[in-house]
Amino acid sequence: MRRRTGGQSIVEMAFVLPVLLILLFGIMEFGYLIFAYTTVSQAARNAAEAGAQLPPYQSWLAYEGQTIPDGLAFESDSCVHGIYEAARTDQTLFTNIANFLTITYPEDSLPTRDTRNLDDRGPIQVTIEYPVTGITPLFSLLGFNDGTFTLRVTQRRSLENLGVDPSKPGGVACAKDVADWHKLNPNP
Repeated sequence: MRRRTGGQSIVEMAFVLPVLLILLFGIMEFGYLIFAYTTVSQAARNAAEAGAQLPPYQSWLAYEGQTIPDGLAFESDSCVHGIYEAARTDQTLFTNIANFLTITYPEDSLPTRDTRNLDDRGPIQVTIEYPVTGITPLFSLLGFNDGTFTLRVTQRRSLENLGVDPSKPGGVACAKDVADWHKLNPNP
């Protein structure tokens, strides 16, 4: 006598399929997040290396997020522009990484010392806080931040150059302020 087992297979598949889909989507999501993290980390590493070669003045970094006189952009300074361009290299799926980049000179451990870092050859720091949205609905279905994660990568490098560039007027590559920028760029 032969029994029918078709209904049993459907019930077993109904129990196993959600677990298999979660496992499959989880592997895809974590692979994508690891790829995103390595891409953002490489961008921060490239930017920190460029900053170590031609570090911008801290006074110019104070212009970030502000309206700069004479219609200049924050990236008008060649040293800042070099850091942003270095962050843009090697981009694949994430094309706007430089929009989330911050350049700082970390505070010195001595509280009485004013960090200038170009003078004491301290480190330059590049931080990228990049939002990544998942490629599957897994994390949003599980209630994790609507499927968006912020990857925060910080890279520090010791300064290797103090802003000297023989190809620039006066051998100086970076502008301290707007007036200094006009001296370095007489014909913009």
